[in-house]
Amino acid sequence: MIAEADPVEVVRALWQRMQARDWRGARALLHDDAVLHWWTSGERIEGGDGIVRVNEIYPEGWTIHVLDVAARLDGRVQAWVRVDHPPNRFFANSMVSVIDGRIRTIDECWGTFEEPPAWRSAASVPGWSRFDIARKEPRA
Repeated sequence: MIAEADPVEVVRALWQRMQARDWRGARALLHDDAVLHWWTSGERIEGGDGIVRVNEIYPEGWTIHVLDVAARLDGRVQAWVRVDHPPNRFFANSMVSVIDGRIRTIDECWGTFEEPPAWRSAASVPGWSRFDIARKEPRA
């Protein structure tokens, strides 16, 4: 737990601790009765121990890149992260509730990076381009 912590910093710390494989530190940020929903796969994981364990046993080789973490007007925190796990790249959009300096709920949608279909191109769509090829921030 991060005492008197800004909820944004709690969520950022969770992702940082996951990247560091600091499972004990990650667990300290979760309420005992925390709940994780993975909407894309229809999974629910109950309890801080289960949430940490499912991440701990995920096959190794991944790197987390926190793209953005921001407070929402309703009090939740939204996190946008990219996870590189060669040869794949994944994106997670997380909606997190933080209560008393620890995470109570996480609602997460995961997506897999994929090549755009051939019908979407500069020849067919005005203003179309590939920001990922140039490796630059798309919002810049």
